[in-house]
Amino acid sequence: MSRRKADAERTREAILDAAETTFLVQGVSRTTLAHIAQEAGVTRGAIYWHFEDKAAVFDALLERVRLPLDGIVDDAVQRLGTTPVECLRDIAQRSLAGICHDLPLQRAATIVLHRCEKLEDKHPRICMITQLPKHAEAHVEALFEQALADGNLRADLTPASARRQFHGFLIGVCFDWLQDPQQYSLADECDAIVETLMRGLLVENTP
Repeated sequence: MSRRKADAERTREAILDAAETTFLVQGVSRTTLAHIAQEAGVTRGAIYWHFEDKAAVFDALLERVRLPLDGIVDDAVQRLGTTPVECLRDIAQRSLAGICHDLPLQRAATIVLHRCEKLEDKHPRICMITQLPKHAEAHVEALFEQALADGNLRADLTPASARRQFHGFLIGVCFDWLQDPQQYSLADECDAIVETLMRGLLVENTP
């Protein structure tokens, strides 16, 4: 990499770091490119060299910290084979662990869940944090289909509704914890939280 290209990449990363800081403090709507430029120590022109507008900065910020849900799901299925209940438990535990221990992801999730005011609610990139990718969604639903076939899914749930509740529960836990990560240790309570989730979706006495 040439020195000029390396300098440009460092400037781009500095802009994204500054955007993350200002979004966290001020919220997305109240942050301007001028605020980001001041925090990064660059001109607005430098930002426009790398990004079309604030939305593009927001896109890039989320793109660099995506939770690898496709990989988490695929890995669980490969390691745990035909045991859908254990696969689902592993997916839930590792998803929460990502929020606990991956600080850039934690900050990005805080921005999406708590710093995106109404104007940004429908921004397409928000789904990187709040929604399951289609590949992961299909695999999780297939695991619930297998649990149903094995007699392990609650009788009043379909695989699709179980998948929605599985995901909604995890997002709700993250939303609550990220309001104040000092309120309790999510890492310490992760296993108990996941057990509560699994017991709510499965029939009694399911291992």
